[in-house]
Amino acid sequence: MRFPWRRLGTIVGWLIFGAWVGFGYNIVAQSGQQGVQTVDFQSYALAAERMQQQANPYPEISEAQAMWRSVHLWEQRMLNAPDPTAKLAVKAQYDQVGQIVGPYLYPPTLASIVAGLQLSGLGMATILSIATIIFVGFWLYLTNQSSAWTIWVILSMECLIGIVAGNIEFVLLLGSLVGGYWALYHSRLAAALIIALMLLIKPFYALFFVALALLAYCNLADQAARHALIKRIASIAAIALGLIGLEIWRWDRALRQETFNYLTHTLEYQWFNFPAAEQSPMSMWNRTPLQGLINLGIAPSVAQTLAFGLWLLVLGLSCWLVWRKQLGFTMLYGLSFILLYWGRPVGWSFSFIELIVLSLAWPWLKMWGKISLGSAMLGLIGSRWIALMLTAQAQGMPLNTLQTNTFAWESWLVLPLCLGCLGYAIHQQSQQPSTLNKQQMVIN
Repeated sequence: MRFPWRRLGTIVGWLIFGAWVGFGYNIVAQSGQQGVQTVDFQSYALAAERMQQQANPYPEISEAQAMWRSVHLWEQRMLNAPDPTAKLAVKAQYDQVGQIVGPYLYPPTLASIVAGLQLSGLGMATILSIATIIFVGFWLYLTNQSSAWTIWVILSMECLIGIVAGNIEFVLLLGSLVGGYWALYHSRLAAALIIALMLLIKPFYALFFVALALLAYCNLADQAARHALIKRIASIAAIALGLIGLEIWRWDRALRQETFNYLTHTLEYQWFNFPAAEQSPMSMWNRTPLQGLINLGIAPSVAQTLAFGLWLLVLGLSCWLVWRKQLGFTMLYGLSFILLYWGRPVGWSFSFIELIVLSLAWPWLKMWGKISLGSAMLGLIGSRWIALMLTAQAQGMPLNTLQTNTFAWESWLVLPLCLGCLGYAIHQQSQQPSTLNKQQMVIN
């Protein structure tokens, strides 16, 4: 009997990945013991506390803008310090003051959940850790890849930073994967529940589900299957909208008015209306085409329209790429995932992008293609590590990106190149009739 090396390798891979996730959880636990709370979760918790006191969960616009300006001022103090010692002294002062908590910029459902469950920073870290493991595990199951692929998530650092910060994003990304899969293949009600909850937390996730629905429709070659898909999507959308309506009805009149006021002034709650020189470091952290257009000097309202137009353009290109190709769910998800990152107004990270793009494109690349794409992804990951080291040395506040406030290269280059890689994989896959027939059975 041969020794099961492959199974042993799988177990070891998952143990390493689990230990890495546990490391992030442990950072949160130790920080909590020292009285330091996760920075993103604090904004949810403060909004939850205000809601329990029947107060407005949203800050005043001037209060939100003052917070962003304070971050900019700390960055400028570090950059203008005369020598490395002085820079580190400014950073020490910043660390002593404590991380600046951003304003709560979501519909009230998230704060309501935090209040109802009485979540703590450690509780949120637990949820995020579990969500990260499930997302990666389910994705590797769908793509039939080994646990060795978790190394891309580990090296990336994006997920670890998100867990430590207490950002809800990983729960939503898991919802996009499970909700999208169920929407096309399994329970409509379960899919509608997930979709409704996600849109009540971050409405711009509608970009993902709209893209996935259109791509799934364009992907089918059989007319009867397309008609069945339309009925399925329509029923899911109706249930989801009904659930969203019930949640809004549950809010009292004052909360509805406060939420409506926030949603109609979202740009003003951000830093987008500041002079370009005063938008850093947020303009570096935000890796979206909207930010890239604003960095070019375009007015925020105009940039928002242009960014949406760019999203529609890439959506149309993606629909053309999959037109009647009979591709499987994972490729449709990958394209929708890139479209989400391309269209969202604010995005601090590209979580899971290396894992998703590489695992989808890898089987269709030749040796030099694999070397080139792998090297490019390692370069992207390396840039994040360099940014973290610069942050530790008080060389400004780049955090985990080397993007500058004058050139949003991660948005303008990384996302289109990832889309190009998936387009190449689709082209190669379409040349394999046996693969197409198998995928057709799955879709239909």
